[in-house]
Amino acid sequence: MRTTLLVSHLRHFLATAAIVGLIGFSAGCDAYQDVVVIGNDIIVRNFSFSGSNIDVNQDGSIGSYHREVDELTSDIVDDGAVLLYADGELILDGGAGTWTALPFTQGVDIDDDLIVDWTLTFTYSYDIQDLYVDIIASATGFTFDDFPRTDFKLVLIPGNLYVGSGKAGIDYSNYEAVRQAYGIAE
Repeated sequence: MRTTLLVSHLRHFLATAAIVGLIGFSAGCDAYQDVVVIGNDIIVRNFSFSGSNIDVNQDGSIGSYHREVDELTSDIVDDGAVLLYADGELILDGGAGTWTALPFTQGVDIDDDLIVDWTLTFTYSYDIQDLYVDIIASATGFTFDDFPRTDFKLVLIPGNLYVGSGKAGIDYSNYEAVRQAYGIAE
């Protein structure tokens, strides 16, 4: 009887924990979608954010997104590589499955007259455990609230693989080249 009661309480606890975990996961729309660890060395994190996740400066020309990243260690920051790619389909109409390396600048034609009304520059910076993505508009008044949900891919390469790997000929601006060179699963 005691074992049955214990099992019943354990099932209830696990079911409650699973539901709470799912609620927390679904509520965090800008949460990391997955973590891929390759040989305990290279880490690829996929995440997304939209205009509702962006902090805008006082004159409305810079939108910033901040994310804590525990895997951004001193080894990676000091000696490795921190690479960030944006989904090309949403940003540059590059087609599904293409990734554009940051930083990059995109022209915006708001009235379809084939004249660029302003540019948006996407850039990023980082420190130990922190990633910052900035979107800089060439004119004030860009509506960051309308920024669509965009997928990003963060690739962290430790110093021993980046510096001493003999991979000097890799085009790090090309995600597909990085993926193939380091054996990152699709």
